Amino acid sequence: EAILTQEGLIAEPVFQTAFPWEPSKLTFSETNYIFSDAFIDALASVKNEDFKFPKDRNPYKHQVESWQALIKSGKSIAVTTGTGSGKTECFMLPVLYDLYTNCRPGNGINALFLYPLNALIGSQKKRMDAWCKALKGLNYAVYNGNTPDDTKNADKISRLPELITRKQIRATPPQILFTNPSMLEYILVRNRDVDLLRNSAGSLRWILLDEAHTLTGSSAAEMALLIRRVGDAFQVDIHQLRFAITSATVGGGEENEKRLRNFMANLCGIPEDNIEVITGSRILSPDLLDNQPENT
Repeated sequence: EAILTQEGLIAEPVFQTAFPWEPSKLTFSETNYIFSDAFIDALASVKNEDFKFPKDRNPYKHQVESWQALIKSGKSIAVTTGTGSGKTECFMLPVLYDLYTNCRPGNGINALFLYPLNALIGSQKKRMDAWCKALKGLNYAVYNGNTPDDTKNADKISRLPELITRKQIRATPPQILFTNPSMLEYILVRNRDVDLLRNSAGSLRWILLDEAHTLTGSSAAEMALLIRRVGDAFQVDIHQLRFAITSATVGGGEENEKRLRNFMANLCGIPEDNIEVITGSRILSPDLLDNQPENT
């Protein structure tokens, strides 16, 4: 009784409001100075409500800033916002738009999406499938330890826009490849994956790194070397690639942005002045702000 009533072993419950992220003043249809009307129409026509991007939706401010940096300015970006802030859309829409506009099947791999966990790949695969079906002409594949070498009657099995076997991926590489760093290491050294690299020579345009804040110490050094080896293997100049990394919030302020920009430059091997750091901000309730003590 003393522990429970006097010592306060169990704290009182605490409820915290999750404030929304700041939206852009523009609707999705009004971003046609970034994306084409055909691209906007395609994403707005997706039937699955979870992945549909309505024309009258106001994207978050940091999403529009990311789209402008990647498409209009041709820069690489580091997106650092909290959970549920739409980080995926910050880079995935510009990548899809670039491939939709400039690339078609048969050119080889144009974009590498690197995720540290296969579970994260699975969560992104669904929206990629919906968007590729809406855009038509874009293919993708997941290449990890669960990807089969071949299947019976593989020629008769079609899940386009997804390629489902390693045999298909090697023979006709998709524009978009989801994988993890460990599998990518194998791809670069295995004889059986030579065709994948040969058929993608000179075509790589994007490298996307999710959860970049997990890259510390030796793992960050290994990833930096892997990126440079990828450039050699795909026969592209690393400075011609565009990168997007996502990270948990690292705190505001010019100093933190400078450190993140320097980290990304060293990681990816690109100049700091070609990197834009994008941060999201929340809208605090005016009612709560009005009720705050003066010294808060």
